[in-house]
Amino acid sequence: MRNLARHIAHRATQSQNAMVRIATAAVAISIAVAVITLSVIFGFKEQISTLISSTVADITISSPYAKRQPELHPIPDNDSLRTLILSVREVSHIERYILRSGVVRGEQGAAGIALKGIGTEADTSLIAERLESGTMPRIEEARRKEILLSKSIASQIGATAGSRIELLILENDTPRREVFKVCGVYRSALGETGAELALTDIRNLQKLNNWEPSQITGYGCRVHNSEFAEQCAELINLRLMYEYEGDDNIGAVSAQEEHAVIFGWLETHNINAAVILTIMLIVAIFNMVTALLILVLERTRMVGVLKSLGMQNSMLRRIFTYRAIQIIAKGVVIGNTLALAMLLLQKYLHIVKLDETGYFLSEVPVSLGAGWIVGINLLFVAIIVVAMYLATSIVSRIKVAEAIKYN
Repeated sequence: MRNLARHIAHRATQSQNAMVRIATAAVAISIAVAVITLSVIFGFKEQISTLISSTVADITISSPYAKRQPELHPIPDNDSLRTLILSVREVSHIERYILRSGVVRGEQGAAGIALKGIGTEADTSLIAERLESGTMPRIEEARRKEILLSKSIASQIGATAGSRIELLILENDTPRREVFKVCGVYRSALGETGAELALTDIRNLQKLNNWEPSQITGYGCRVHNSEFAEQCAELINLRLMYEYEGDDNIGAVSAQEEHAVIFGWLETHNINAAVILTIMLIVAIFNMVTALLILVLERTRMVGVLKSLGMQNSMLRRIFTYRAIQIIAKGVVIGNTLALAMLLLQKYLHIVKLDETGYFLSEVPVSLGAGWIVGINLLFVAIIVVAMYLATSIVSRIKVAEAIKYN
């Protein structure tokens, strides 16, 4: 059967060769578009998720009442609570934080900020990578009144690294002023979204709030796989309810729940990917079926001769299916080569740029994974081969007497 399939390939007419080329190109383009689409969508989701995690923890544990006035609702920082959180295996890291809203004022104006106090255990590597000038807040034995501002806030108030600015907070409905030094300026990961975040030593906010060293707003937790953050938050809540006998002053919230709009927006990309993959698959199948039908019709006389010699329809269908597989295999190789070449160029040379204001990224992201690339290829090949085998049913409709007369 394979020899017959090769014979069909070598003895193809000009019209057959043209359709074979079109079918091969359709498969190649479909595979290339599918791989590139998934690579960009996966890359986009990974990059945006990484940017979100630079400012938002996977899980936040605090008082439910702390969202409006965090300075009025501290929770205890103790070993028993830390042990309870870390008892969830998926949790890889926890860090203390304190939040306080306020207004910073510089030489050119004022702006509202969400001041976040962090400790020595805080992972600030992602924000440090986006540092525009200056340094990160130094959390050493001696407390320093340093503050890290976003580029947006700093330009709004006319501050730079090394500037002295005034922090205004409300204390019993009375404005309170504190002077801070701007230690650095960073570029916000999500544009204007989250640009109000400012960082300082956690002890500065404990002093501003008149809190004890053991009082904090909450814990930020990292998990090994952010996809399981919601399940981990639910598990932590169950253990908190059991440990604190239903006390609702402490609760865990996942980033997906707290920032549902952003994560919902990311999920819409899955729908876009499914639509594009479906269209590409339909195009490939349509062209392959067309090429196969022309191949069969132009080999009608050969089919009649083989039938007259006793060959069954199932055997004839396999012959043309093998020929279809040869075309598909060639298209798959070309498509993957084209896609990987383009993706590698983008990954290392950053050819295609983006408007960071609208997309949060300065270039089209690329994600390469052997698992999903092999998976999408197998899915496409399997569906197209099944469609080709079904299309070869036309062989059974060819009658021997009419086929032998066919020219």
